[in-house]
Amino acid sequence: MKKVKLGKFSFTDPIWKNVSDTGKDFISLLLTKDPAKRPTAQQALGHSWIQQANQAQKEGMGVNLAVDALSNLSNFNAKSKLKQATYAFIASQLLSKNEKE
Repeated sequence: MKKVKLGKFSFTDPIWKNVSDTGKDFISLLLTKDPAKRPTAQQALGHSWIQQANQAQKEGMGVNLAVDALSNLSNFNAKSKLKQATYAFIASQLLSKNEKE
């Protein structure tokens, strides 16, 4: 959690072995600590990983990939360190100082 808050995280956990470098880049961009440097939703949709997935779907190759992705998301372990860190980061961005205290 400290590493995510500092903006210094890695993808060394075995769960990331099947995620492409482009996918990891996309996630890294979304977890950018500085809001001014973090991509907007529109910019995120333009990322090459999203564009590749969109093209694969248009070509009919994305169905199994999408099913696998949804399955992975639904099976995402609540104790996952990354998930906890992501929730903490999101909460820290949404809560006021008084609410955090």
